[in-house]
Amino acid sequence: MSDQATRPGTLFVVDDEPNIRRVLSTLFTREGWRVHAFENGEAALNALADSDVDVIVTDLSMPTISGTDLLRRLRERGVTAPVLVMTAFGTIASAVEAMKLGAFDYLCKPFDVEQVKLTVQRALAQYRLQEENAYLRQELQTVYRFGNIIGASRRMQEVYAQIEKAARSRANVLVLGESGTGKELVARALHYGSPRANKRFVAVSCAALPNDLLESELFGHEKGAFTGADTARVGLLEAAAGGTVFLDEIAEMPLELQAKLLRAIQERRIRRVGSTTEIPINVRWVAATNRDPARVVAEGRLRADLYFRLNVVPIVLPPLRERPGDVPVLLHHFLRLYGERHGRPELQFSSAARERLETYSWPGNVRELQNVVERCVLLAPGPRIELEDLPVEVRGWGAAAEAEEPSTWSNRPFHEAKAEAIEAFERRYLRRLLETHGGNLSRAARAAGMDRKTLHRLILKHQLRWSVQVEGKPQRPE
Repeated sequence: MSDQATRPGTLFVVDDEPNIRRVLSTLFTREGWRVHAFENGEAALNALADSDVDVIVTDLSMPTISGTDLLRRLRERGVTAPVLVMTAFGTIASAVEAMKLGAFDYLCKPFDVEQVKLTVQRALAQYRLQEENAYLRQELQTVYRFGNIIGASRRMQEVYAQIEKAARSRANVLVLGESGTGKELVARALHYGSPRANKRFVAVSCAALPNDLLESELFGHEKGAFTGADTARVGLLEAAAGGTVFLDEIAEMPLELQAKLLRAIQERRIRRVGSTTEIPINVRWVAATNRDPARVVAEGRLRADLYFRLNVVPIVLPPLRERPGDVPVLLHHFLRLYGERHGRPELQFSSAARERLETYSWPGNVRELQNVVERCVLLAPGPRIELEDLPVEVRGWGAAAEAEEPSTWSNRPFHEAKAEAIEAFERRYLRRLLETHGGNLSRAARAAGMDRKTLHRLILKHQLRWSVQVEGKPQRPE
């Protein structure tokens, strides 16, 4: 149990017996609690205007307002603090009734002091856990309220605001961004934040389907429309009635099909392949491309009229390299996600691995980061993801990264390349050794099979910036 969860808070004691109030007040004041004692429920309710409360201990049998009535009135006021009811042995049935109304637990008089302390502490811990969970849920609904679009940077806050405004409208949206930035996630956020949320979301990859199948997938076909069309089939546009159609990589759609799509958007009607009958459709259009739309229009690969029809509200997703402050948030999110999914919730990044991940430029954007984290969770052999557990393209990225196998080694004399390789190995070994043993120099030396002076000399040689410990006292090598 964390220190935060067990730190004493504010306790209300409500009992018409002065002796009970005095005993409980003395007991919990000594434990560090802020205790307010009241002789009746009315006084306790009035005090709520001036004081927050973490735990309430109340007698059941009191004049004017019983403990059960107090509990009911507390809940009516929205007070969520746990309530413990005290009762004599002969009125346990009343305590059970209070439990049904939401009391945390009950205490039998005469009570055991240690049992009272334990029960109150348990109530406090559960209450604070509930409060923390409520706060985290609120955070998820604000900063991370758009599905798995993770990020708290200013650039992403602007994207969130655009999504929120566009979702409430009927306007067509064009989502622009590099591969892996989360364009489909934006499309889903637009759908589930709109009045169409209870209808279907249909995603169509214009690049993944062969040209001869894409038209049939979109518009459907009649029986016998072409070889292999043994039965009539409803197309995706028709199936999405009342919902949202997401056209991913719209610039990859054949020009002939772009003309038919433009007509469907304008007329809100389609014809199945092989049919002369028009079918009305009611869908919201969201399209996306990872290309520069102006360039593909100029190159004749995307019809200008279709582009303008879709580009009513443009949303541009920034690449991850332009919002580096979101990388730690994403690393935490995906490590927790895949750690739980693959049965390794305790897994953490070492400081060296985290530093490398946070300085990598992520050319594949969020999708690449997500894949790297999942691979590390699956393959890391130890309790932490170390630098050497990262993919080689991440491990060796950047001018500041220590090259695992410098390309210049083969062009240099053997003894020089060997000396450099030994230097690199020593640096990596010492960093991991000190990290493994929490910076304790004595334990690290024993684990390495060398004396402390030798280890100290190597640390100085490689100018490692590490706070080491000698018998638990932090020191820095001189």
